Amino acid sequence: MSRHIYTLNRPASWPHEEWREALPLGNGLTGVLIPGSIAAEHITFNRHDLWHGGSDGGEIPDITETFRAMRDSLDRGDYAAANQDNLMAALREKGYSSGPEVPYPLGWLNLTFTPEGMFRHYRRGVNMRTGEAFVEFEIDGCRYSRRMFVSRDSDIAVLRMTADRAFTASYDFSLYSETGEAKVGERFIRKVSKDGESAASMLFCGDIQSEVRGESVEVTGREYLVLIRASSHGLPLSLDEFAGESYGALLEKHTALHTPLYDAVTVELAEDSAHDPSNEAMLDEAYDDEASPAFFERLWRFGRYLFISAASGCGNPVPLYGLWHGADWLPWAQYVANENVQMTYWHAMAGGLSYAVPPLLRYYASKVGKFRECARKMFGMRGIWISAYTTPNVAGPCVPVAVIGNWISCAGWLCRHFWEYYLYTGDEALLKEEILPFMREAALFWLDYAEEGEDGTLLLRPSVSPENTSGSLLDLPTKSATGHPCPAAKNATMDFAVMKELFTNLLEGIRITGLYADEAEAFRTALGKIPAYRINEDGAVKEWMDPTLSDNYAHRHLSHIYPVFPGGEVTAKSDPELFEAFRKAVHLRELGSQCNWSLTHMAAIYDRLGEGEAAAECLDLLAKSVLLPSFFTVCNDWRHMGMTLDWKDVPIQLDAVFGAVNAVQEMLFRWEKTALSVLPALPKRLKSGAVRGMAFPGGTIDIRWDTEGAAAVTVHAARALDTDVLIAGKSAGHIRLEAGEDAALTLRL
Repeated sequence: MSRHIYTLNRPASWPHEEWREALPLGNGLTGVLIPGSIAAEHITFNRHDLWHGGSDGGEIPDITETFRAMRDSLDRGDYAAANQDNLMAALREKGYSSGPEVPYPLGWLNLTFTPEGMFRHYRRGVNMRTGEAFVEFEIDGCRYSRRMFVSRDSDIAVLRMTADRAFTASYDFSLYSETGEAKVGERFIRKVSKDGESAASMLFCGDIQSEVRGESVEVTGREYLVLIRASSHGLPLSLDEFAGESYGALLEKHTALHTPLYDAVTVELAEDSAHDPSNEAMLDEAYDDEASPAFFERLWRFGRYLFISAASGCGNPVPLYGLWHGADWLPWAQYVANENVQMTYWHAMAGGLSYAVPPLLRYYASKVGKFRECARKMFGMRGIWISAYTTPNVAGPCVPVAVIGNWISCAGWLCRHFWEYYLYTGDEALLKEEILPFMREAALFWLDYAEEGEDGTLLLRPSVSPENTSGSLLDLPTKSATGHPCPAAKNATMDFAVMKELFTNLLEGIRITGLYADEAEAFRTALGKIPAYRINEDGAVKEWMDPTLSDNYAHRHLSHIYPVFPGGEVTAKSDPELFEAFRKAVHLRELGSQCNWSLTHMAAIYDRLGEGEAAAECLDLLAKSVLLPSFFTVCNDWRHMGMTLDWKDVPIQLDAVFGAVNAVQEMLFRWEKTALSVLPALPKRLKSGAVRGMAFPGGTIDIRWDTEGAAAVTVHAARALDTDVLIAGKSAGHIRLEAGEDAALTLRL
């Protein structure tokens, strides 16, 4: 079996929500989920822009008086008052009501097949390299097969059913209505929104030579082809252009676009034969002991495949559920940018998937007008303030809790991704036209928001460390019922880390482009007044830099580790003592307070700390607690095993899968400003392997290693390079290359 194919031995089986364990297909615009049932298959269709509910709230009322009152309360040390009389409460009192939209499914293609005997040799899976799913089984010596893909070339779904002898099946299409009823449609199926306008439609046809009319069609034969074209806007649809096209020809056009994205970077951690076990077998092995190298590779490949399938160069960014869900009301389905959006994209640039980042930039840049209104009406500031929660049509403050409404680092953290895109691609046109203007807007807000304290350093208040509360404030009475009793505090470490990174990058962008040169001195002056990070009595970096606020280790967020990861401000070389204090802060985090995405966040931090065994253990915990057979992840371990948060709800959250991609990549390679770091956090179990095409600003790198021998590295320069190369923490030499040149280095391990 190929390392590019993953298989399962059983159909999806989460009761009444089979979509959670279904096979995912997608082209960045249309998503499909295939449960793999034999007799009654319900294939779910989703569209990237099909969202409902929510409200943008209209004009934001002026609540700057409340903001100033919060500051006064914090200055007096009255944290309870500051958190009770918060900005969200003020908005509600002034009649502002806003809520996020949620994505919902377009509908289901329903296949009915009557087996005439017991099935044998069942399997289902996906060829990740081609983006093609399969369901196969045998009945009375006859082999049945269903294969399906969603074309990246033409945005249609293509299904082929075959058998060794003639078979009978029927299919129809049902559509989700606002009331939750499934309705069987006609040839053109439309979802009618509340205002009576057509909101979505779908056309399907059977045998490619003749369109199917009516509610359901019975098919008989050894092979049958079904084409489906979906739309989120009720547009007229046609499949006439595909008349005479074979399944193979359509698949070839799709793979010509999908496969190069998948192949842009390759990671091999085990022999090809080690990939024979099914997902269930790999999870059983990890559950019994530890995850295998083949599991690490499959998780990396699956997450990468999933991201490619959810990310289009022209659609919406990848949300928490990707393009895959089967319910009309999903918890935490929005773009949540106090961790989850960023984690989704951490792996993209090094993974050669830069095409996916501009849509993220344009999603947020398109809402700048609303973000300016938020900054002005809520805080009295210039620039932009971005709520951690947004959806395609909702950009204002839409979740009425203080932990979201008082957090100020969203825009700055997002800017990290946009600046990184410039570093990797060298796209100076995009830097001038879109990236730097967005960064400036984020920086203007910080410039107005930060005030100088008595000691001459900057003071931030309110200041939130996502979604944590200081240990000093946990027992204070507030009106909050959200599990975040007192998030609004002072001088959160993360806020200053993001501010420092943003101003540093903005000043470099000003130097490169010459834009905003008249404002550079103001940013430079503020940068020089950012206070130093503080160490607590345990020898760990404090999560809040105010000396009166103690740490709370029982939490899933690791926001204050930002200077080590995802930032790169503090390294073992730049500040060894501070680096060790960050290490201590991570080690003090409590295991039972984690969730799916925090495990992969922690794995990436351990990679940066050079602790490969700890990083690998985080992925072991992921496999033992929250990873489904489909390799989708749920937020928490519903089986009460004590390794993660124990909540009643168990929503799907795919950011953890994407975070795992990044965690594996950073075990093997990391770009630093002064060095290419090869195998910086290699776990012992990854004894040998190969990497091809991993990207960094200025080129790509190929790596091959055997821990009982040597590591061989080839650096390919896309533009001039002058850098050190480290292998497993040891110097392998210094290289100077011109664009188009290569350099090969070897070091014995």
